[in-house]
Amino acid sequence: MVKLIYLGCMSSKLYKTTCESATKLIQFFDKEFQVIDNPPCCGSLAYHITSEDLMFEHITYVNKWFKENHITELVTICAGCYSYLARYYKEYLGLEFNVKVQHLLQFIAEPNNLNKLNIKKIGKKIKVNYHDACHLRNGKNPIIEEPRAILNAIDDIELIEMKFNKENSICCGAGGGVYSIFKENSDYNAKTIFNDAKKGVALLTACPFCFTALKRVREKNNIKKPVIKIEDFIFKIINGVDPLN
Repeated sequence: MVKLIYLGCMSSKLYKTTCESATKLIQFFDKEFQVIDNPPCCGSLAYHITSEDLMFEHITYVNKWFKENHITELVTICAGCYSYLARYYKEYLGLEFNVKVQHLLQFIAEPNNLNKLNIKKIGKKIKVNYHDACHLRNGKNPIIEEPRAILNAIDDIELIEMKFNKENSICCGAGGGVYSIFKENSDYNAKTIFNDAKKGVALLTACPFCFTALKRVREKNNIKKPVIKIEDFIFKIINGVDPLN
């Protein structure tokens, strides 16, 4: 029985520091979780751009890898991986798929883990905004209240809800190939999210696709408000480091 930390292709390639933070954060709660080198891609892109036969072939291949490595449980930091693994693997493989799939936010928000977090003071009050990613709010088991429970458990953090939040959040414009074809539309969406996040000093997200889109628009438009992956934010707080730096 192996508990897997499934980082996802995008984060593994582009955001190594975030992967390190997430790994240490998960192991802070449960040391049995581990990273295995070179895990297969979840195949979510196959769902969007290829045939159903090829998609099923890849899902079957990944499930075989899970079985060969005795994976019984996984936690992923990628919203896209979570959405795909939690929904389509079970739909296509049925009882053949026996892996418990959680996103990092679900994992941390479990009562035992949330109690273990136990961060009461961080030295200064910080107001933040949180962007609900499509992959998380539209998933088979929507992840909406979990990030709020986590942030509200930290006394010095005040979550300022945006106008377009939860089920009504704005798509960042990164998914589904939108940025590849309609760059202006994609950037417009991401900029609209920043315009909605006026009262917080930082914009948090739990999705690497959203993070990439928001980071790009921030740099392009010289926006001062930082965009931070929520696992980096929490990990820094746990270690007594200013989460805004």
